[in-house]
Amino acid sequence: MDLRQKDKIKFEFRKAEEYLNAAELLQKNGLYTPAVTACYYSSLHAATAAFLTVGSRNPQREQFISFTAALKRFSSKLDQFVERFYKNQLEWSVNTALEYTENESLLRVYQTRDFLLEVKDFLRRSVRS
Repeated sequence: MDLRQKDKIKFEFRKAEEYLNAAELLQKNGLYTPAVTACYYSSLHAATAAFLTVGSRNPQREQFISFTAALKRFSSKLDQFVERFYKNQLEWSVNTALEYTENESLLRVYQTRDFLLEVKDFLRRSVRS
């Protein structure tokens, strides 16, 4: 993996962390629906970083099946989080017009934090600085 690719992966993961921090701040201030939106973007950037790690040049155009198949080569533990993210993504996109309660928003923040920790562990093992 070249240096440019590593920088792009780090950039995507940094964006994921920024969105998670924003989601936590929004959650603490009672802005539950925007917190869920920030969680969604955080997960999307983390998934993009994982996509880039397994060699996908343009993650937005890849099919989810090929992504999970590629990830299985590297980490079967991460695969379950990606699958849950994919299912939640469909649910989140359908519910964007709804208001989220405090508990629903907090659940999304926890799920996103778990997903980011798994991706971080995956990146630490896969991308050597």
